[in-house]
Amino acid sequence: MNIKAINETSSKEFKKAVELGDKNSKTLGFLPFVAFEKYAKQNQLIGAFDNNTDELLGYLLYRVSYNKVTIVHLCIDEIRRNNNTAKGLVNYLKKNTKQYDGIKLSCRNDYGIDQVWEKFNFVPKKEKRGRSKEGLPLTIWWFPHYQNNLLTQLSEYELNNKIVAVIDMNVFLDIKEEREEESLALKSDWLLSETILYFTREIYNEINKAKTSEHKESSRKHLNYFKELPFKDEDEFSKIFLELEKEFPLKHKNDKADLNHIAYSISGGAQFFITRDDVILKNNNFFKKYDLTICRPSEFITHLDENMQISKYKPQTLIGTDINTKSITADNISYYIDTFLKPSEKKNHFQKLVRNSLSLPDKFELITVSKKEALLAFLIFDRTDKNKLKIPVFRFLNSSLKITLSKHLLFKSILTSINEERMSIEITEKHLEEDLVNTIREARFVRIENNWHKINIKDIIGTSELESKISNQITAKYIYNEIITNLNDIDSENEFIKEYNYERHFYPLKIKDLEIPTFIVPIKPKWAEQLFNDKSKERLALFEPEYELLLNRENVYYRSANPKIINAPARILWYLSENKRANEKGAIIATSYVDEVFVDSPKKLYKQFEKLGVYEWKDISNTAGNKDKVMAFVFSDTELFKKPISLKNISTNFGVLENKKFMIVAPIKIRKETYLMFYKQGMDL
Repeated sequence: MNIKAINETSSKEFKKAVELGDKNSKTLGFLPFVAFEKYAKQNQLIGAFDNNTDELLGYLLYRVSYNKVTIVHLCIDEIRRNNNTAKGLVNYLKKNTKQYDGIKLSCRNDYGIDQVWEKFNFVPKKEKRGRSKEGLPLTIWWFPHYQNNLLTQLSEYELNNKIVAVIDMNVFLDIKEEREEESLALKSDWLLSETILYFTREIYNEINKAKTSEHKESSRKHLNYFKELPFKDEDEFSKIFLELEKEFPLKHKNDKADLNHIAYSISGGAQFFITRDDVILKNNNFFKKYDLTICRPSEFITHLDENMQISKYKPQTLIGTDINTKSITADNISYYIDTFLKPSEKKNHFQKLVRNSLSLPDKFELITVSKKEALLAFLIFDRTDKNKLKIPVFRFLNSSLKITLSKHLLFKSILTSINEERMSIEITEKHLEEDLVNTIREARFVRIENNWHKINIKDIIGTSELESKISNQITAKYIYNEIITNLNDIDSENEFIKEYNYERHFYPLKIKDLEIPTFIVPIKPKWAEQLFNDKSKERLALFEPEYELLLNRENVYYRSANPKIINAPARILWYLSENKRANEKGAIIATSYVDEVFVDSPKKLYKQFEKLGVYEWKDISNTAGNKDKVMAFVFSDTELFKKPISLKNISTNFGVLENKKFMIVAPIKIRKETYLMFYKQGMDL
């Protein structure tokens, strides 16, 4: 079978596709000839042909809107059905539309072909009234393309700090219908603070088997109390399903659904699968090779503390690469000590520091970073002081990743300190190489005696209020005075530079009197999801408001050179053109600083910033279009808003503060008062 796009509207192939569509218009719905022509010219008409006779076996016609692909027609010649033609066409579409969010289609319920879409790994998301005279219901089917974005990313915060558990259909119904106390205990507030309960996409297929539309709709609504586990890789899912099917041959009609749930759980990265199915439970040992624990609701609750420790010490992927982090235990501690011991250091001193830290797991966190089997870094977080995060060990082995990785982990430590509401962070590591010293200095730490310090002020205040903000903390006040003295020596006459340096050094502080240019910058979801200094195939989402991220401190963003409104230094608010998480048209979701702005030829800027961004040459070329210039601006210290600001909220407040209607296509300049109001709302200050 040969599958290809049909784009020549005068060809014999095109005419046969139109004839086949007209022949089946009663079930497909009538499509005018001009519509066929339009889709063909856009390469959105795909044909399947017999390898020997070159006869048309069937065709698939689709459209693209709102970054989603919609199948308009999937039509197979009646005498050619049941020979995998439809599957071949759908697989071709999947392969060639991965840049979009996913593929959807509408199918009348009375056609009775649900099993076809299930076989193609589509799931029924909802129902709607059809356009026929009878108003027969349609089911909307969906296949997602995994983009590692803010909807599909299992964040590092979840993996490191939460138990990721999947519930099966029976447990879901137990909770929805309040029918089993054992399962209802999963609703406890204390448990939900420690774990996240997920469902797999297979549950949509099971819900679709309900007898009435009312039952289906009520179950779909109840899914809002849980989260959908990411569907990452169809090939990986299929491979795992086949492995499970060999071990557990399908004997009953529900067996396939059970195995689908488990295969989705494994491929999606879940740690626990909660079920009351005795057949699955008695084979728990088999699933350990997949790092999946099968348990009953009561067992999961009883052993939660133990399960939390398993989650904590399990290696986790870092920023979507083959690098992972792991909190270490006493196992192999001597190996870590020998590996990271410095030549000039006494082993017994380092050993004592590490072992003492290990003996107090509630106060110290020991973290190793490795790429495959090769160790890269070793850090210790000391939380003995409730107002300060200390780092007594900050060590990296020599590798090409040393500086990049140190920047990531250094910024993570800053975010950790801020999120834990600690006013300062102190690096007490005594054996720092010069390149690490430069990285720490670039992160605006200040050296006082032999240690490096940074103060975090999470507030919007004037410069006159700075000192009083930390007056009740003697150590922080001493550090503050040293920082102020150093900053004032830079340019004591320039008030703007002085206030700007205060704000950057006391990040995430915002000086309310700082007269700094401020802009709202629109960004498309596809770039918001990928702006990381990460050259791996997977990239961690940039904007994911609920969770702490391993943001690179500095990044670059490209846009059209005109209008050249952005300058540096500046504050910017990121306006995401479509807020998928909140199902809204748009939202302000983060803020950054613009450090530098460049306008030059696309090729020159690409070479200049290739190591900073995630853009490939084709992306920058598309941004430039037919213009010979493009803009690149370097931004840093991104803060993700706790509460994304909705378009409705923006429009209302923008009209009051800016005295004009909010319309954004290119960056727009705003007053500092507007920025501070949105920042205050977004950070919940």
